Formats: sequence, structure tokens, C-alpha cells
Amino acid sequence: MQGLTTSTTATMLSRQLVRRQPLPAATVAQIVAQRTYATPSGPPPAGFRLPRSKRWDDESESTLDRAGRFFLMTEMFRGMYVALEQYFRPP
Repeated sequence: MQGLTTSTTATMLSRQLVRRQPLPAATVAQIVAQRTYATPSGPPPAGFRLPRSKRWDDESESTLDRAGRFFLMTEMFRGMYVALEQYFRPP
């Protein structure tokens, strides 16, 4: 059983599973010893590597833009608080 191909091994394994008969230890060892690869042989496919992560100095938004957005949001929340405060105030 030295020269088993992948399709022959798969076929034999599926037949044994259907019959529910145990495989000989030598056959199991040969199936386990077959080398398989996670990626196909040859060059890696397009988009195989992940893009480089952004660093703190590579960002497109400046610090002043962030601060402006932060203060805009705080002023909006403050305005909503003032409006709700007037709404729930007793007459």
C-alpha cells in the first residue's frame, strides 16, 4: 500500500466508514502521515498578505479635527440637557 493516491485513500476511508469496520493500524498511520498544505503550491494568491496596520502618525485626521469633533459633540449633549431640563421643570 505504498503508492496510494489521495483519491484512493479518501475512497477507501469513506468505504470503511460506511461499513463501520475498523481500519488496520498501518492504513491509519499511512493516512495520517500524508502531507497536506494549508496553501496551494506556487506563489500566494492575490491579497494573501494583510495590509499594514496604521500607525499613530499615519492617520489622515489631525488632532485639531478630533478635538473639534469632540467639543462639538459635548456642546450638542449640553444643549440637549438644557432643553430637557426646561421640559421637565415644574411650572
